[in-house]
Amino acid sequence: MKRYQIALIFFSLGIALVTFSFDWFLSFNDKVTTTTTTVSDSGPEYSSLNIFFSNTNQDPNGLYCDKTYPIVRKISRPTNNPASRLGEFAYVAIKELLKGPTDAEKKEGFLTSINPETKVQKISIVDGVATVDFNQGLGREVGGSCRVGAIRSQITETLKQFPEIKDVVISINGETETILQP
Repeated sequence: MKRYQIALIFFSLGIALVTFSFDWFLSFNDKVTTTTTTVSDSGPEYSSLNIFFSNTNQDPNGLYCDKTYPIVRKISRPTNNPASRLGEFAYVAIKELLKGPTDAEKKEGFLTSINPETKVQKISIVDGVATVDFNQGLGREVGGSCRVGAIRSQITETLKQFPEIKDVVISINGETETILQP
């Protein structure tokens, strides 16, 4: 990578950190108990989120199946309501994850293990646990512990970037027990 690209990456990460720190400071006293979000992908303000993918440049031999790496994405903030901000950011982060890496990101080695027909149906956040429900596309033709680990890591790490989220439960059409089995 050239020096200006590295400097641009660090500058973007710094802006993201400052933006999130300010947002979280403003909403620190607002406890979000349950948030179910159905928002559009557009809004009047912009921010950045980390979206986690596998990366063949970082792990060229594929030894660490459940290791994922962040990409900073600029997104539209759907609302200014601090009480629902966490759920909306979580929803938008998962929507960005499901888009997969862009062509430029693919050139940098990023890839997704999530099926392209996967859709998020619902996200709820209760007492630090994010439960995200997907359609059947998430579990379609998923085999092998490596791919299952990569899928779980992509979803979990993308949601755990929010300090309020301590644990993530993944479901497909409401089912949690028998999904994403190797």
